[in-house]
Amino acid sequence: MSAAVLDKTDYDVLDVVALKKMATTSVIAAASGVAADRVDAVLEDLVGRGLVVVAGGSALPTDEAEPALAAAAAEHYAQLRADDEVLGLVDRFETTNAQFLVAMSSWQQIDVGGRKVTNDHTDPDYDDKVIARLEKLIAKLTGLLDALAGHDPRFGLYPQRFEAAIGFVDQGRHEYVSSPTIDSVHNIWFEFHEDLLRTLGRERTE
Repeated sequence: MSAAVLDKTDYDVLDVVALKKMATTSVIAAASGVAADRVDAVLEDLVGRGLVVVAGGSALPTDEAEPALAAAAAEHYAQLRADDEVLGLVDRFETTNAQFLVAMSSWQQIDVGGRKVTNDHTDPDYDDKVIARLEKLIAKLTGLLDALAGHDPRFGLYPQRFEAAIGFVDQGRHEYVSSPTIDSVHNIWFEFHEDLLRTLGRERTE
């Protein structure tokens, strides 16, 4: 593997691969903002550097990917890490994140006689209330995402992804709340949090 720090395009592509654990070219392009033909060229380079393997049309990160991303993030985001406005918004995000985890738990389980049981989604009023909470929490991210996008336009893609997922949910496709196999609200939020921590050089606390 080359010891050279990843350039920004390489970082953006590898970042998505690491976040998703397995991703096709089209998925990487949609989440990174890098054109699909460019993604293919970057993946080829990353394979040669030992950071990615490609199997069955999907890219997977190697054990060397995370250290390379950490080193690149320290260089590319040094200015952002010193931005007091962004850091203040990040601190407030941790409260919002805790509220999101509670809301997602409410989506997955309901209280019956003081006991938590799996939500079978037969109570539309209950589900609608949880969805409304999730939409409000997503709206709370606006300030932070705007501030981050000021440093890196890639973060401006997250609102579009959230909007698309909520659009499907509002159409009754409730798998877009938490399904692990699609670009659901839960997956997008989880990826954003991981992306944010990597960008700032922080560790997950919960």
